Amino acid sequence: MASFDLIVIGSGPGGYIGAIRGAQLGLNVAIVEKDPAGLGGTCLRRGCIPAKTWLESAHRFEQMHSLKEYGIAGVDVSALKADLATIVARKNKIVFKNGKGIEFLMKKNKITVLKGAGKLLGGGKVEVEGEIHEGKKIMLATGSVPKALPGLETDGVRVLNSDHILDIQEVPQHLVILGAGAIGVEFASVFARLGSKVTLVEFMDRILPIEDASVGEELAKLLTKLHKMDIRVKTKITSIERHDDKVVCHLEGEKGGIVEGTHLLVAVGRGPVTANVGLEATAAKVDRGFVEVDSMMRTTEPNLYAIGDIVKTPWLAHVASDEAIVAAEHAAMELGKDVHPHAINYDRVPSCTYCDPEVGCIGMTEQKAREAGKDVMVGSFPFMPLAKANIVGEPHGFIKIVADKQFGEILGIHILGPKATELISSSVALLGGEYTVEELIHTMYPHPTLNEAFPEAARAVYGRALNM
Repeated sequence: MASFDLIVIGSGPGGYIGAIRGAQLGLNVAIVEKDPAGLGGTCLRRGCIPAKTWLESAHRFEQMHSLKEYGIAGVDVSALKADLATIVARKNKIVFKNGKGIEFLMKKNKITVLKGAGKLLGGGKVEVEGEIHEGKKIMLATGSVPKALPGLETDGVRVLNSDHILDIQEVPQHLVILGAGAIGVEFASVFARLGSKVTLVEFMDRILPIEDASVGEELAKLLTKLHKMDIRVKTKITSIERHDDKVVCHLEGEKGGIVEGTHLLVAVGRGPVTANVGLEATAAKVDRGFVEVDSMMRTTEPNLYAIGDIVKTPWLAHVASDEAIVAAEHAAMELGKDVHPHAINYDRVPSCTYCDPEVGCIGMTEQKAREAGKDVMVGSFPFMPLAKANIVGEPHGFIKIVADKQFGEILGIHILGPKATELISSSVALLGGEYTVEELIHTMYPHPTLNEAFPEAARAVYGRALNM
């Protein structure tokens, strides 16, 4: 029986970061991974990273069709076509390279890699491929998998989930997507730009339903205008007919009817991987697959932590990484190391959707702020008047600020437009009461940049934007 200070089960962006932080603090660490492809988890192997390689290829493909407008002649853009085999190969190359990078980090930090499925046995013991290992502390970071719907089971051929579509070898003639959350709208904008007809179906009253209402409503208009998407909200797929060359989808709701697609992507979210990991052998509490934890990521089983997609916090890679650091530091502190972990402030978690145009948000939506009893004031500023937005050819969308009227505290920032996922990063420091709308008005941003929209949105809160 091998003994460790910390055993981490799962090597995604939560697990491997937690393992490294534990090792940095002087703990003897092991990490367990069942995926024969290697370390990295869903984010690297089947999620964030491979999806973004597809998005980059789609973005460049779209840009090539406007070369003449930018003064680049001699290219017959009508002959351009998407080579999906090469896109997949590039995706695989990037995934492989990053996986090797994680392996290097494990060696560098002297972390033992245990290959196989890890199962909790209780009492600080973990079984991996028939071998028992003992950990003074254990971190469960088993992640999530695509949700399945009865009657819409995926087959990897005509009915796909987000794992399958990453390796698709043909551009769908007509891609029907069920679910207009981040995964659905990202793949919608990928394949619309690569030449697919896209029908996007969402049960809620708008796309990106968890974001500020103004973002989802404006994004739907832009996707319809820029990419000719057929967007159907307040609608669901009740049944499908599978054929060799198509999927017939029966829809009910505001835009019901029958839609025939060559492929159907089921993108209705993900579910936590907590079955068959041995939680029943512990005192940990589990609610509908989610493990209950406190602010230090501790479960009700002594010395067992849980982080990432298996707990009821935002399902984002950067959240899982920070949670893993909290858990590793708390474990190290209890094992006598001089470290002082700090709980995560979940009110200041940035979220990103890498569709076209992009979405980046942090803090309260206008609706949530009003529901919380805030005396709300809002201001929005479009990217269209900004020179830089026109230079890059993406004068779409806006920055919206949600603020508290009494003190001018910035409660939320919501961005739809060019480089929104980069712009939101600079917004993190603007929340939490340390910054007010008035202070943002007097903050100087360089010209010409997309960042110039920030002080203008702040001025718009008080109805005095300069560039309108």
